[in-house]
Amino acid sequence: MLTNESKANILIVEDELLIAKNTAKKLQSFGYNVLKLVSNGQAAIDCVNLEQPDLVLMDIAIKGEIDGIETASQIKSISDVPIIFTTAYANDETLERASETGCYGYLIKPYKEQELRATVKMTLSKYLEQSTIQQALQSSISEYSSQYDNVYQDHLTGLPNKLFLRDLFNYLLSLIADRHAEEPSGSLESHQQDIAQQSQLNIIGVFNISLDRFEKISNLFNKQEQDFLLKEIAQRLVDCVRNFAAHGEVVYLAPDNFVVLLAMDSRMTGSKYGQSILNVLKQNYFIDDREVFLAPTIGVAYCPSDSQDITELLEQSDKAIEYSKTQGGNRCQAYTVAFNIKNSKVTEDFRLESELHHALERQEFELYYQPKLELQTNRIIGSEALLRWNHPTLGRMNAEKFVPLAEDIGLIKPIGEWVLTTACHQMQAWLNMGLTIHTISVNLSGSQFKQSDLFHQITQTLFKTSLEPQFLELELTETILVENMRTNVQRLNMLKKLGIQISLDDFGTGYSSLGYLQQFPFDTLKIDACFIRDINQNQVNAVITKTVIEMAHQLGLKVVAEGVETTGELDFLKNVQCDAIQGFLFSRPLSAKEFQKLAMDNMNLRS
Repeated sequence: MLTNESKANILIVEDELLIAKNTAKKLQSFGYNVLKLVSNGQAAIDCVNLEQPDLVLMDIAIKGEIDGIETASQIKSISDVPIIFTTAYANDETLERASETGCYGYLIKPYKEQELRATVKMTLSKYLEQSTIQQALQSSISEYSSQYDNVYQDHLTGLPNKLFLRDLFNYLLSLIADRHAEEPSGSLESHQQDIAQQSQLNIIGVFNISLDRFEKISNLFNKQEQDFLLKEIAQRLVDCVRNFAAHGEVVYLAPDNFVVLLAMDSRMTGSKYGQSILNVLKQNYFIDDREVFLAPTIGVAYCPSDSQDITELLEQSDKAIEYSKTQGGNRCQAYTVAFNIKNSKVTEDFRLESELHHALERQEFELYYQPKLELQTNRIIGSEALLRWNHPTLGRMNAEKFVPLAEDIGLIKPIGEWVLTTACHQMQAWLNMGLTIHTISVNLSGSQFKQSDLFHQITQTLFKTSLEPQFLELELTETILVENMRTNVQRLNMLKKLGIQISLDDFGTGYSSLGYLQQFPFDTLKIDACFIRDINQNQVNAVITKTVIEMAHQLGLKVVAEGVETTGELDFLKNVQCDAIQGFLFSRPLSAKEFQKLAMDNMNLRS
């Protein structure tokens, strides 16, 4: 197992010998060991199988019977070695095929030496962290299993049983606990909850799987055949979970009930995993030449957003299953607090859904503004608009607590329009007052960005608020943009031509490829807080951050560092010429009135 990223053994798969040798020379100059140069897919597979490299750097368009993407798929069946693709063709179809292999990133040819170094470092550091966590998790599981096999394991399936569930959940909870600081009371809210989560392990998904009609189907078979079916279900779940870029375990509760616990990065990832589990279980089973189909329904609850108690999370996922079955079942349903409403039809007029509708009418939404400080001048140059819901009984709620529900029930469009209009109105008001801030930033979710009338909506908002386009900045994340790349580039180019600023948010938590930045018309790159935290003690993050800033500047991009909380982090960012920062060190998110006062004081201080 890789223990030190700087001593990694790297396999290069490239059919252009000159390029391969040049790449090897660069990697060796960085201190890495180049294990071998191979020119075709089968040679790469053989090398991974026999020599176990720590990283594979592979050209997609290699010659031979299989290309780089198919080679990566076959490698993944025998090894979890991280793979970085290199390609001169960044079209949608190629990237979509490549992403299905679970690759760690891309390098778009021709790439620069700094870009190669940063991408390799980021990939190895991520892989090392994940491997360490996975090894610790497996070690913990093995220890529990060896000591308590008779009590904690289902003997037929070999899976952990309900008695083991709480221990496993608590272990996963310990992995993510330090990533979720407790939210202070009142308006002193955590900056980490205002932006997308920063690291690979942010949440735990509790996937409660109900196999509808299982008892009726199993009664058609004898005991031996029933056991065969149950073991087949268990094995499918284990194989499915093993392919996820997450940490977790399948737990047996009853013949018709399994639970999958997964520590992962986001609810969006959880939704994809849930659908994958569903698809695997829905495939046909053969028992003595008889074909059998099961009807699985999955309810999902998430820690910490829904609860941090496994018993409550199981109850919540049960409620999600109940609701899903009223809709026909055979799908994956996330829990929402609306399912807690008693004595009402869960299929109609859920309380929270109704309250979300009325929140707009009752003017319960409010925007808070996080300042952006320019390091060279110490002046406030912009703000990021962050949505809050002043709920009449639940108090002020961060966007992460209700936006997923709004997306699920189709309310994200009117809420998104309100956010955009309010932010533009406020920016114009500040400009009229004489504040010298450059932009106001508005975050776009994936569903918002995919709206067909987005361009019309934005132009109409700018017209209604009299705001010039150059004062509006739209923030999007990597995961939104990497799908349907060609279409997304076209959409962003339309907005860019209008004069709107485009910012890439949370860089480093997604594909982490500097090469694809050149495909999009970005103005600003925001480095995720996970790279900034403790940067003075973390040499890998320091090198990555410095390299990313240098590369971004070479591409003509401004760089904003998120989550800056200490003077040490600030000093480092100044030394590497980062353009601007956000974070609690300078200011928490503020109400419009508070931001106005801070910006005015900042402007007067410099005059």
